[in-house]
Amino acid sequence: MLGILGPTAVGKSAIAHEVARALGGEIIVADPFQRYRGLEVAADSPGPGEFNEVPYHFVGDLDLSEGSTAGEFGARAHGVIDDVIARGRTPIVTGGTGLYVRAAVAELGFPAAVDAAKRAEAEQIVAMDLEGAVERLRELDPRAADRIDARNPRRVARALELALGGVTDRPLDRLWDGSTRRPTHLYALARSTATLDERIEVRVEREIHDGLVAELRAVLARPDRHRAVDQIIGIREVIALDAGDLAPDDLAPALAARTRKLARRQRTWLRRQPGLRLIDLEGCHSDEAVDQITSQWGDHPL
Repeated sequence: MLGILGPTAVGKSAIAHEVARALGGEIIVADPFQRYRGLEVAADSPGPGEFNEVPYHFVGDLDLSEGSTAGEFGARAHGVIDDVIARGRTPIVTGGTGLYVRAAVAELGFPAAVDAAKRAEAEQIVAMDLEGAVERLRELDPRAADRIDARNPRRVARALELALGGVTDRPLDRLWDGSTRRPTHLYALARSTATLDERIEVRVEREIHDGLVAELRAVLARPDRHRAVDQIIGIREVIALDAGDLAPDDLAPALAARTRKLARRQRTWLRRQPGLRLIDLEGCHSDEAVDQITSQWGDHPL
C-alpha cells in the first residue's frame, strides 16, 4: 500500500493521481470534506477528468445532511483497501487530514459511539463557553485536554462527549507510533513556506472563479446540513460577506489566511509522524516525484 501525504496546496492530489495511473492504482481519499456532494469546489475534489482515468474512493459518497467520523471512515477504508489489494491493484491513500490518514492506514481502535444525550450536552457546553468546555474536559480527562486542539470547537465537543460518557481509552497513543495495518510506503511532500503560500493564493483565486461563493450559499441554504459541514474553510467567510461584515475584495485574502493556517497545522502533524519518506518538491518537477515513488515501489512492492 502507498500513502502520499502533505499540506493543502502542496500538489499531492496531482502526484497521487499520476502514481495511480502508472501503477494501476486506486485512490482512497482521506479528507472528510471531499466526501460531501455539494462541496466540490470548496474541498477541491477531483473532477470528471480524474474519475475517467483512475478509480477514486470516498469522494462524494455523503449527502450534506450526513456525518463523517474518522472511526467510521477508517472501518470502511480498511474494507476498500483490502478489496483493492485482493483485486491485484495498488491502494493509494492520500490526504492532508492527519486523523483520517491514520484511520485509513492503521488500526487505531476508535471508541464506541457515545449516546445522543451526551453528545448534545457536550455540544451545548462548547457552544456556550469554549474555554469552559476545555476546562471541563481537563477535569474529566486531563490527557485528552492536553492533546486536543483547544481552538477547534468540533474536536473539543467530540473529546468532551467521550469524557462525559466515561470513555477515556483513546487511540491517541497509536496516532503517533507509525504503525500500519498493512506494509505501507508513506511519502510526505513538502515545499517552502513561500512557495506554498503562493500556491494557496492561486488555489483560492481559482476556487472563487469556479463558483465557490455560490456553492457555499447553496450549502448554507440547507437547514438539514450536518454541523461538520460548517467547519470547511469558506463557510464563515461567505456568512460574513453576505452580512456585510466582509468586503468582496477582502474575501480572497481572508480565505488564503485561513488556508495558510491549516497548512501550517498539517505540516506540524507531518513532522510528528515517524516513518515518512520526505520528497521536497522545491525546485523539483512533479514528474520527478512520481518517478521516485513509482521506481521505489517497483523495487520493493509491498
